[in-house]
Amino acid sequence: MAQKYDKYNKSGLVRRTLPYILKNKTKIILCVLFAVTIAVLTTITPRFTKSIIDDYIVSDLTNKEKYNGVIKLLTLYGVFTVIVVVLRYLQNYLLNLVGMNIERSIREDAILKVNHLQVDYFSLEPDGKIVSKITSDSNGVRTYFNVMFSICNAFVNLIAVYIGMIALMWQLALIILVIAPIILVWITFYRKKVHSYYTDLRETSSRITGKLNELISGALIIQAFNQEEYMLGDYKDLVNDYNHQDKRVNTISIYFGFELLIFIKRLVEAGILIYFGWTYFNVAGVVVTAGLITTFTNYVDRIVNPINTIFNNLNELEDSMVAANRVYMFIDEPDDVRVFDGKKAPLDIVGDVEFKNVHFSYVKDHEILHGIDLHVKAGQTVGIVGHTGSGKSSLMNLLLQYNVTDSGQILVDGNNIEEYNKMDYRRHCGIVLQTPALFAGTLKSNVTMEREFSDSDVENVLREVGAGYIIDKDPLGIYQPVTFKGENMSLGEKQLIAFARILLRNPKILVLDEATANIDSDTEMKIKHAMNIVTKGRTTFIIAHRLSTIKDADKIIVLDGGLIKGEGSHEELYRDCPIYKDMYDSQYQAINNKKLTYST
Repeated sequence: MAQKYDKYNKSGLVRRTLPYILKNKTKIILCVLFAVTIAVLTTITPRFTKSIIDDYIVSDLTNKEKYNGVIKLLTLYGVFTVIVVVLRYLQNYLLNLVGMNIERSIREDAILKVNHLQVDYFSLEPDGKIVSKITSDSNGVRTYFNVMFSICNAFVNLIAVYIGMIALMWQLALIILVIAPIILVWITFYRKKVHSYYTDLRETSSRITGKLNELISGALIIQAFNQEEYMLGDYKDLVNDYNHQDKRVNTISIYFGFELLIFIKRLVEAGILIYFGWTYFNVAGVVVTAGLITTFTNYVDRIVNPINTIFNNLNELEDSMVAANRVYMFIDEPDDVRVFDGKKAPLDIVGDVEFKNVHFSYVKDHEILHGIDLHVKAGQTVGIVGHTGSGKSSLMNLLLQYNVTDSGQILVDGNNIEEYNKMDYRRHCGIVLQTPALFAGTLKSNVTMEREFSDSDVENVLREVGAGYIIDKDPLGIYQPVTFKGENMSLGEKQLIAFARILLRNPKILVLDEATANIDSDTEMKIKHAMNIVTKGRTTFIIAHRLSTIKDADKIIVLDGGLIKGEGSHEELYRDCPIYKDMYDSQYQAINNKKLTYST
């Protein structure tokens, strides 16, 4: 599990993030200049303390000279401090702007990727995890940038302070350099240990988001079947896993965290005092003064602070690296290339469709369709029936180019559709699903799908498919609000809106996928009327479980196990195709049993 998100190593993540950073090049250059200036100024200021102590407080100068000298140095100290405060404010302001710009760019690329992904991706990846990658993990890239800049800034401060120590007393500076390997080993061990923990933590967090999405979207079904405790149990298990993993991260932070750093600092300070004491306050001709000791211990603090900054950022660094890996892997998912490439489809088509020896599989060596041969003339209505898993929807997905064939050809007007640009080709296709997708907006925006049509055009198509009553029931008419997923509409109303949407688009090839499933008889009559309207002059494929809805089709195809087992009219199939006869008789018997139940 942990290795799944290790596509980019440290240098790979830097290279992957660099294009987003370079979009803010001017701001970054200013931040770097501010960081160097701050590091230099904060390295100089401890020297003022040394000078105040050694040159004035413990000197033989007169009180007035001491006072004037101290005031002068304190004034310089104050000016330097004000400059540092102003530069830090500007630096933080610019860094926040850059971070927000990076996160916005990542989210824009992620949203674009959603529109260009292959359809199979959405079948394999839960919605909640996709949302988590676009929102939470894109924020992780911003955190990654901020943490990396903070660590680089800490290294700049370390270098500046160490140069100041060498200038002050190079002998002791070299001795302090001995702690560098200890700190390096410590940080390396910590990073390796905590990386796997954060990978698991991010994956579990993503699964929690997915489970929440499942709980919310399926709330009605969960309550209807009294499964609240069971589903809540699954959620609690995930939360417990997250808490356990978080506890492991916190444990290692406690054992190898700030307290260990303070311990190392105390050892260094003790070493300094022992060194000065051992050398009798005279080191190779350099007289050790109170100001020198004070300044040197101040420098030790200033060395420890950047190290502490680096360490405190290690947790966020590992977490943000995992998050950045996840969102970059999402953005780097292969595009459905023919959304962009391919030949331009004709401006107008007739709608003659032919499947020639079509084979297809979702997973290699597990074929779904086995050599489908089918010819549908332009303007014909074809019913496609079969048991669940027979390949009905898979066949239509190929026609709509949501998937591509393993072998064979699908021809429209004699041309192979797999050579066309998909977006261009789909202008000639329309689909109405069992549960139509509606979006938050207005009735008009859901019919037009944000394309330019007049109010009268929208109202006409709605009335033509029998949805005029939807307009009339609200004073706002076609501007009445439609809530998220069309929750304020009945299933039948959603279907009618979907038919109006198709009629307005006016495609030559139409697929109706279980369009009359899960609706009552009264609504079915409205849907049948709408179907009769939208199928006129179009090559129409109707996937149906209710065989009564396709009795009048020009021909009916019976699929079973990925093979065509029957083709013809209702009468011909009822006479010659046992599968169709059994399906029809079963439904007819079920309808009679229902009528008998109601009458008694």
